[in-house]
Amino acid sequence: MTPAAHRDELAHTIAHLVCAVPGVAFLRPGIVDLLRASGRSALPHAEGSPSGVRLTPRARPGHWDVDVQIVVQHGHRALDVARAACSAVRAALPDNPPAAQVRVTVTNAV
Repeated sequence: MTPAAHRDELAHTIAHLVCAVPGVAFLRPGIVDLLRASGRSALPHAEGSPSGVRLTPRARPGHWDVDVQIVVQHGHRALDVARAACSAVRAALPDNPPAAQVRVTVTNAV
């Protein structure tokens, strides 16, 4: 498996886990997803990395910087949802900290 394919597979796994966290409405869509004529989905399209999840490799192999941007459902406390999403991301990573730096940003609430 190529490094890019591994990164995309891990990003999709993270996207699915984060979307399953109670209080997460969806991942923040990128411009491509917003312009898509086929409609919207909580999970991004299958090609490439999903919108709202960015994985950046660190200098050491297998170590990542993970940035996830979510939209929270109305009635849920954003901090609690962000913490739960962060825990879900950490559980998905092969070597939990210090192999990854995880940042979850709440961009909006609906």
